[in-house]
Amino acid sequence: MFYLVSTSPRRKKILKSLRIRFRALTPGYEEKNSSKSTPSGLVKKHALAKARSVLEKITAGTVLAADTIVYFRRKIIGKPKSMKEAARILARLQGNWHTVYTGVAIFKIRKGRVGKKVIYCEKTKVHLEKMTRRDILAYFKRVDPLDKAGAYAIQSKRSAIVDSVKGSLSNAVGLPLESFKKYLSMIK
Repeated sequence: MFYLVSTSPRRKKILKSLRIRFRALTPGYEEKNSSKSTPSGLVKKHALAKARSVLEKITAGTVLAADTIVYFRRKIIGKPKSMKEAARILARLQGNWHTVYTGVAIFKIRKGRVGKKVIYCEKTKVHLEKMTRRDILAYFKRVDPLDKAGAYAIQSKRSAIVDSVKGSLSNAVGLPLESFKKYLSMIK
């Protein structure tokens, strides 16, 4: 059995596109963005803690957990807590390059014990188009920013605020497909 430790609809959609049958579990871990952590260290720490939070429920199978943040001007940006915060985040990011980091933890469980495991981080550079305050508010009428790191949805056709991407687009969505497939085959 394959377990996705996430409530992210985007990660669920990615796994479905790979035709992976999975059971989604809600992580029993509260993310805290520490300014003392590096972006890659933070997302790996979160992914690992999310995966560990469900281990007592699983006796056999593969566990996948991930965490995504945006990093801009030496600041870690997670999911906004309000529409006002989302507007502030997009006002800062508009017209600029930023980096999206996703940490991934994959565990192989046998007889209730962790066998093989892989924990890694992938990063992608993203440039958003220039936007006025009015553009940002209009964008929020099309896309809910509250459950997305950086307050935007790169995968949404209604989004159309991303100018350019350097690196894995699926990483910026929340799960780096290319490296995920490679590491998944290594732990089977």
